[in-house]
Amino acid sequence: MYSMNVKKDKIKEECGIFGGFCTQGNIAPYIKCGLLKLQHRGQEAAGICCGNEQQKVVKNNGLVNFAIDNSALKNLDGKFGIGHVRYSTFGDDRKENIQPLKITYMGEDVSLAHNGNVSQAKKIREKFERIGEVFLSSSDSEVILKRLIFSLKKKPSLWKFEEVAQCLDNNFSLGAYCILLFLPNRIMAYRDSFGYRPLMFAHCNEGFFVASEDVAFYGLNVRKIIEIMPAQGIEITKDNYEIKTFSKAKNVCQCVFEQIYFSSPVSNIFSQNVYSTRIKLGEILYESEDKDFIADVAIPVMDSGLGCAIGYSRASKIPFDLGLIRNNWMERSFIQPQQEKRSLNVRQKFIPIKSIIEGKRIVLIDDSLVRGTTSSEIIKMLRSCGAKEVHMRSVSPRIINTCIWGVDIPTRKELISYDKSDEQIALQIGADSVKFLPQEKLREVFLGDVWCKKCFKEDENEIFLP
Repeated sequence: MYSMNVKKDKIKEECGIFGGFCTQGNIAPYIKCGLLKLQHRGQEAAGICCGNEQQKVVKNNGLVNFAIDNSALKNLDGKFGIGHVRYSTFGDDRKENIQPLKITYMGEDVSLAHNGNVSQAKKIREKFERIGEVFLSSSDSEVILKRLIFSLKKKPSLWKFEEVAQCLDNNFSLGAYCILLFLPNRIMAYRDSFGYRPLMFAHCNEGFFVASEDVAFYGLNVRKIIEIMPAQGIEITKDNYEIKTFSKAKNVCQCVFEQIYFSSPVSNIFSQNVYSTRIKLGEILYESEDKDFIADVAIPVMDSGLGCAIGYSRASKIPFDLGLIRNNWMERSFIQPQQEKRSLNVRQKFIPIKSIIEGKRIVLIDDSLVRGTTSSEIIKMLRSCGAKEVHMRSVSPRIINTCIWGVDIPTRKELISYDKSDEQIALQIGADSVKFLPQEKLREVFLGDVWCKKCFKEDENEIFLP
């Protein structure tokens, strides 16, 4: 979902998708469980679509347990289904934009759930509107569904995997997407040819399931888990599944922030365990410290900073401690649109432990520094609890460029690292010092030329940067 409006502090996450076929009763509870495990990927809205030939959708704004409560879940039934947790990079938070999107065409239901963005969505939408087509939402996902209908021009039950793939490849080739399609008694899933976003499949005793991350399968009786590779997809029926290659993988560019920030530490993303990656990043971060650097305690910014701080502590021998406890009932700070609300959200989200902080020289480990609002508020908390020094450390390099591939990074001028030195950043956020992971060190963790690092690069016109 392509970003049009910049309004958040932290890097916004992609959406999360989950779907498949259940051999044991109603699939709806399985989808809800999967979405709960993907809640970190989107906290604005959630939805589930279930059925067999006919489909029913339940969706609402808010976290999964609110958007799909027990009474709503009772209204869903069927062996097939797809689900979605959302954050909006394209369109606003109107209920019409919440996924899955379902329409009825030639008397048959078809629905779609989408993670990522399609860069051609705006132009395609304008072309449709010029011929009189009306859109019910402002989401680019509706553009995908309408493009498929106009291209195939037949009942959804007759859509073939290969022709859907060809339509996606022909119309949305410059994009980052993982797409779930729910057709009558069938699920089809597709991962774009560049492989920006992860897509996982699990064959379980309970059925066949597809999700953004393999953490969504935990709790199921899994027989095997397979990563759907770039330019691949999967077709699921009540009898079986088939993984298919629909195009040639292009200049594969996997998003490094899936590992650094977005994904659950439990997940294995792009064949690497997320928690292990963050441990390694923390270790390498310490290697770039000045030899005379001293601190009393290493404290993570929870949750994505946890593994990074553990790695930093192991390498430095500086004691690790949880000086900030995260309130798990609070949404992530990027959810709030105004600066004042973002600052309040940070103060409500983190609870400092004064006995750990008071009188200490603290090295604060976070996944990244974007605008600096979150870091500034946290440092104020630590100072108010008597911290002697606060040294800010980021396990990602300086973020100096925007992203159009489904990550809501602010305009370049809003990025704190864009035109400021480390010393200027430290002054702005109230830290005694600030350091970032050197960009060249990323290759020690992210091997090969298959990673997108555009947000760390100077050239704003360059699109694909392994």
